[in-house]
Amino acid sequence: MQIRTILTTTVVLLSSSPALAQDNDLTLGQSSYGARCAICHGVDGKGGGEVAELFRIPPTDLTKLAERAGGRFPFVDVYYTLARGIEQPGHGDAEMPVWGDYFVADSLVDRGVSSGDAVAIAAGRLMTLTLYLESIQE
Repeated sequence: MQIRTILTTTVVLLSSSPALAQDNDLTLGQSSYGARCAICHGVDGKGGGEVAELFRIPPTDLTKLAERAGGRFPFVDVYYTLARGIEQPGHGDAEMPVWGDYFVADSLVDRGVSSGDAVAIAAGRLMTLTLYLESIQE
């Protein structure tokens, strides 16, 4: 996947928006979370999803990301993890799926979307998901 393009798109989107998380961004992010993340990380983000017990390394408590990063939500790190995955093996080849590739492929399937537009769509989906995760910090 073209991670550099996705990250560049995100930087442009973030720098052009005075308010990072609008209600619709959080709604879209929450929807993506519910569809793709909750099964492992739990509906509440605390790591107790339906299949959490199947993994050698338990899913991360996503409500504590800011706390573990010294009190500030690690936006870029979270975004990068979603886009590229984690290289430390936990179960199978990666600790979690690489959602950036999935979101690009999902944007292209039977929709007549150009690959460039699919990358931009994926960048937006990853950004709203990251914004949602930022919103659930305790």
